Amino acid sequence: MGRRARSYAGEIKSETFNLTDISAYFRYRKEVEGDNLLSDQTYSDLGVEELFTFADRTVSRVGQQYLYQTLRSVPQAAGEISRHEEIIRHLQADSHLRERLAKVLSHLRDTEAYSIVRLLADEQPAASTNRKVTFAILKCLPALFLLLYLLLYIPACGLFFLVAIILNAGIHYTYKPKSIDYIYSVPQLIKLLGTAEKLCKIPELSKLATDIPDALATLKPIRKTALFLRMENKLQSDMAALAWLCTELLHIFFLTEPFSFLQSVSILRNKCREIETVYRFVGLTDCLLSVCFLREHLPYYCLPGRPEERHRLASQEMYHPLIEDCVANSIDIQDRSVLLNGSNMSGKTTFIRIIGINVLSAQTLHTAFARSFLLATPLNIYSALMLADDLSEGKSFYMKEVDTIKEMISRNQKGTANLFLFDEIFKGTNTTERIAAAKAVLSYLNTHDNIIVASTHDTELATLLDKEYDLYHFSEVIEDETFFFDYKLKNGPLYQRNAIRLLEINGFPPIVIRDAYQTIEGMTKQ
Repeated sequence: MGRRARSYAGEIKSETFNLTDISAYFRYRKEVEGDNLLSDQTYSDLGVEELFTFADRTVSRVGQQYLYQTLRSVPQAAGEISRHEEIIRHLQADSHLRERLAKVLSHLRDTEAYSIVRLLADEQPAASTNRKVTFAILKCLPALFLLLYLLLYIPACGLFFLVAIILNAGIHYTYKPKSIDYIYSVPQLIKLLGTAEKLCKIPELSKLATDIPDALATLKPIRKTALFLRMENKLQSDMAALAWLCTELLHIFFLTEPFSFLQSVSILRNKCREIETVYRFVGLTDCLLSVCFLREHLPYYCLPGRPEERHRLASQEMYHPLIEDCVANSIDIQDRSVLLNGSNMSGKTTFIRIIGINVLSAQTLHTAFARSFLLATPLNIYSALMLADDLSEGKSFYMKEVDTIKEMISRNQKGTANLFLFDEIFKGTNTTERIAAAKAVLSYLNTHDNIIVASTHDTELATLLDKEYDLYHFSEVIEDETFFFDYKLKNGPLYQRNAIRLLEINGFPPIVIRDAYQTIEGMTKQ
């Protein structure tokens, strides 16, 4: 493990990501974070799962869980990563420090470390003193009766020995389901405490570790209870099966698992705050290391800053880190929001995602995929990009749009600054009502605090909003009898009508092409 940790250079992981376990800390924090969370719709629209698997250069499972929670919780002020940029600079400058951290964090590499989150729940089962005393007596009885039988040859003691074994076996298997979480999580908690203890001794982490010594001192008694909690071997061979059987008999004989379980829950009861303090310290440390490794593997990046004057969002050569040879674009959003039009596949939706991904990464990872990135105020992010029919609830595509946009309007009424992202708003209904509804919604949401980036094929909508929105477009380039997309953002609306020309280039019958042009001419004269 040590050699693996020391050689670890933050490469993209090739392992399978178990997002159920990875998201456990996020689910635990869900109630606390409230409105700052990235919704499931936005998470899907922006491809945050793919961004997470790309950005995840953590060493420990705790760090992995913490990074996931960080990416899905948009901070309303300076985020944790940005507040500790100095530590990242130390890591970037000192390869030995990176190796040291990786080695320490590697003790939590086992997937069972995911289970530590289960100990953060406030409701630990109660363990009465009487029951612990009873178990303390019962665990001694089999040995006592066996010794009396073997040394003094008292026949009754042999019978009492069997009764004690049966009684202990009953208690052992009664408590087995109750203690199963603790069998895995408490030993991993011990590793977490040991890891935190080692990290505390690293001078560069001193600002992170101010509360850790007190938390470790409070949790110190738990280390003594974990000796017998974890003796579950995997049955991979006959020897392993024999070892498990012997271990199980010892557990029954001395009642070790139930007794250790009661001791553990007694110590952990009302200690959730201390456990989470240590958990967050280790998780954040690993996240800072992960961000350091991530930046090393990017073609270029920048630290986000704050713009001056009326600029609300300004970025130079912004790109998507998951798109190979991604065409970078720049944008400067001042008083007005942004409306995009252009052909299908020209880059509109990808550009909207690039803005969303960079706003998210700038706020959560303090890293923007751009030459420069300026953001005036923290923004919550909401999107309606990849909506679909909800068959489970019997909702059509249009009703899914209605529900999603209604939620955006509800969020807007809470007075926070938001980034709203739309792709072909209300495309699930007819043209006339789509344009009218889209205009009304985009005007309503376009307050001074909010930034809206929306795409449309409707030139009429662009005309209706040209005094409220800055207009941009993407377009294909036609040369001779071929066309291609340059994916470059261009100022102003798209006036070219190339759709029918593309039909012609792709060999549609001449009569179809003539009919289409004649129809456009007739519609224009009306």
